[in-house]
Amino acid sequence: MIISPSIASANPLRLEEEVKRLDPILYTDLHVDIEDGHFVPNITFGMKTVKRLRAVTDLPFSFHLMVSHPFEYLEEICSCQPSVIFAHVEALDYPSSFVEAVQRRGGKAGLAFNPKTSIEPFHYVLSRADAVLIMTAEPDGQGQQFIPAMVEKAQQVRNMFSTVELWVDGAVTVERVEELERAGVTHAVMGRAVFGN
Repeated sequence: MIISPSIASANPLRLEEEVKRLDPILYTDLHVDIEDGHFVPNITFGMKTVKRLRAVTDLPFSFHLMVSHPFEYLEEICSCQPSVIFAHVEALDYPSSFVEAVQRRGGKAGLAFNPKTSIEPFHYVLSRADAVLIMTAEPDGQGQQFIPAMVEKAQQVRNMFSTVELWVDGAVTVERVEELERAGVTHAVMGRAVFGN
């Protein structure tokens, strides 16, 4: 399984130092959560910060747009060496348009799902996406708790789509990795588990 460190869990006063500590042999990308304070309560980074980070590491960025209007970010993000760009189906009236827009720009398009959102209504578009991200926690004000039922949800995606990149994000610990890998997960976003150590 590929581990993608989430920069949102790094020390915000030492982002450059934290990024430079990452071993490029262990990690193939850096996960960048863009949160707008509307789609989720928190605010993380603006594009100015992302571009400064882009200048201090050669690691590709996987982008997770936890925002109400993901299309507004596409042009700038596509200039930042994205390995994949995820947007939430809950924020997209027409998910296929997002997939097409990213792929038209030469990127890999991913669709993300909050825990409450069912996979089935989106079967028609997941076959065209490059990656799927299952949120395994939600912003609950309790430090985010892993939701075990999401392992079954990941397995459901894997059973439907055998070749898609399957990501999980949210309170993933080292102890959960083996279970998630058995469910067919290929990428795990880990924040506190990486930057907290």
